[in-house]
Amino acid sequence: MCGRSDLGHGCCEGNHADSAAGNRRSCGCGGNIPHHFILPAILLLLDQEPSHGYSLLRKLSDLGIAESGMSPATVYRILSRLEGEGLAVHEHADDGQGPTRKVYSLTDEGREALAEWRSHIERTRKLLDWFTAGGSRG
Repeated sequence: MCGRSDLGHGCCEGNHADSAAGNRRSCGCGGNIPHHFILPAILLLLDQEPSHGYSLLRKLSDLGIAESGMSPATVYRILSRLEGEGLAVHEHADDGQGPTRKVYSLTDEGREALAEWRSHIERTRKLLDWFTAGGSRG
């Protein structure tokens, strides 16, 4: 499974597995993390503290959500999408160590979206628990 997002662009620029041709290439953009999970993970990280894109990529990597081959452009596309949907805003910050950076934080709408993702993930977790238990009713 790939870590690409719903942004209309694959993060791998066409390197996804091509099963029709019998070619199985690894894209290295999210490994076995469900491709929809990177967005809610970024929402959660922004809820914890405002961050810039490279910091978010480092945190995602530390958590095992982003593999080493994941492009920073993937994170920045998601941040742009969040801003476009009114879920996040940015401020320019100068920490004295290089150029100013865009530091992103959640809006109230972003926190509402995070709550919806938490609910969705909880339902998915219950389904996965059922599945791993062999589908027994209980």
